[in-house]
Amino acid sequence: MSAPPNSGYAPARVDELDGLRGLLALWVAFSHIFALTGYWDNPGPKRLNGAWEIFVSAGPAVDTFIILSGFAISFLLHKRRQSYVGFMRGRVFRIYPVYLFCLALAIGTGLLTPFILQTASWKDTIYFTWMRTLADQEASAFGSHLFWHLTLLNGLLTKEFLPGATGTILVPAWSITLEWQYYLVAPFLARGVKSGLGLLVIGLIAMAGFHYKDLWQNPQLSFFPAQLPLFLIGIGSYHLYANLSDSEKFRPLASVSAVALLLLGVIAQWHPVALAAWAIGFGCIVVRGNDIISKLLGLVRVILLLKPLQLLGTISFPLYLVHWPVVIAVLYGMLKVSPGMSSPVALVLLTLISVPIMLIAAYLIHRLVEKPGMNLGKRFDKRPASVSK
Repeated sequence: MSAPPNSGYAPARVDELDGLRGLLALWVAFSHIFALTGYWDNPGPKRLNGAWEIFVSAGPAVDTFIILSGFAISFLLHKRRQSYVGFMRGRVFRIYPVYLFCLALAIGTGLLTPFILQTASWKDTIYFTWMRTLADQEASAFGSHLFWHLTLLNGLLTKEFLPGATGTILVPAWSITLEWQYYLVAPFLARGVKSGLGLLVIGLIAMAGFHYKDLWQNPQLSFFPAQLPLFLIGIGSYHLYANLSDSEKFRPLASVSAVALLLLGVIAQWHPVALAAWAIGFGCIVVRGNDIISKLLGLVRVILLLKPLQLLGTISFPLYLVHWPVVIAVLYGMLKVSPGMSSPVALVLLTLISVPIMLIAAYLIHRLVEKPGMNLGKRFDKRPASVSK
């Protein structure tokens, strides 16, 4: 369990955020189940259109992941004094084994996608039209798409250079290329935010990224400068967390910061759901006291620390990636057995069948791929330095 603020103990991890990470991964998985069974459009009352769009697109879930990544990598960089090479080596062993494994699965299940797009009774929905476009773009230049996916730099490609670069093969991985771009510059960002000149340069890069973001909407926005402000929220949150851990005088600022993030999202309408989710998650680890906000956040903290959510957080990365090929394979099998299946029946069956499979698959990938990969990376870090004679 993570230590409370002002405890004088620097924890190795923040367990509450693991629980949050697990919930976010599950949100993304469920959003794809609904979208792939014809429920991209709101099936309920029109007044819920906005809420449904937020859920089924899962955009706020990924935005919160981005903020969380800014926090987690800042945590890592300040906890471990590593060289740039050592840091990047750790990131490679952390994400590449799982990513490559799931990418291979997605290539295999991608062969099943045309049958789904042609057979499903809800094939004329907006989401399936979007999927057909991506399938055509992938088929027309599969070698290029695969190459850039292997480099994890596909988020840097404009739609003129390679149309659909961030949405092909393994659909959820559009955020992984964004993460990779962040890793490449994270040590420099960590230094830059500590100086006025560095903050000025970072601000100019963020402004340029926002101004030219339409060029990199391909179809998802995986261009790091355009998403830099979200990472900065996480980075700034880490520094606040570090100050809260070191000094009693910062304690009242915790409640204020949590509420400020919520108000910023509501008033400015800039990623309001993601900021609200982060304010709640971040508040759980910094806010202590007897006021109403502290008590409510304490209740959320207890929930996030429940063992099932902690386990879900442990397997969140493989779950985030493997759910896509699992859902595609299960949906293919269902339509093979019953081509005329209705959308509601497909939703129920796909949920009942695919969710247990994706959870088991994520756990196995964690045990057999992710952990061995991370352990191998740690062995490189622990190698004794050679002694010159």
